[in-house]
Amino acid sequence: MIYIYDLLLNFQDSDRLVEFFEWSLHDSLDHVKRIPIVRIPSVDMDHFCFSDILVETNFLNKIKGKTLLYKKKKTIFYSCLFCDLNRVVAVEFSSKGKVIARSCLLLDEEEEVIDSTRGLEEERISYKVLKKNNRCSFLTREEEFQRKYLQQEMNSLFKSKNVDKLSYLYEEVFGKDNLSFVSRYDRLMDDLTNHFDCRYRKLFKIVRLSYSKK
Repeated sequence: MIYIYDLLLNFQDSDRLVEFFEWSLHDSLDHVKRIPIVRIPSVDMDHFCFSDILVETNFLNKIKGKTLLYKKKKTIFYSCLFCDLNRVVAVEFSSKGKVIARSCLLLDEEEEVIDSTRGLEEERISYKVLKKNNRCSFLTREEEFQRKYLQQEMNSLFKSKNVDKLSYLYEEVFGKDNLSFVSRYDRLMDDLTNHFDCRYRKLFKIVRLSYSKK
């Protein structure tokens, strides 16, 4: 087993792989003392980066307890780096072999890992794709948060039948028309999901401001 030493990782359990330039001051970073590296074919890399997968037990046993943190007596039981010589991703697995968290690397550290991987042979890892996460929104992490926040807000207004507030938000985006309450909600949610833009960034600020004044 080949190891990489002294890395910063930002494990996130969301479906979205958070690139290093979107790391937040509020994220809990792990200062890794040692972590195993596995070179895999490029055809597998997208699955390890973006899909829900399940690896076999023999691979879990191979990496079990091999990732150490600088925190005293702190170990991530099932984790490693995967590299295809183009990019690197850190993956943490459950005891059953399911992906539970991922992390990108800082740019300079990723380059160092790629260089260290060039001498390794590719490994074929047996895994099952449980769900393909092919959605690519091209939104930043902050924009993803804003969209989700607005979706939750609109759902809440719809369920509580708050016609006045939902209509106000609707008219901020589309202007006035004669659509029903339900039709306005459906149009807002569909447009927000598929066409997030400056209109919704403005709307997010309006909604947050309305709560801060209470």
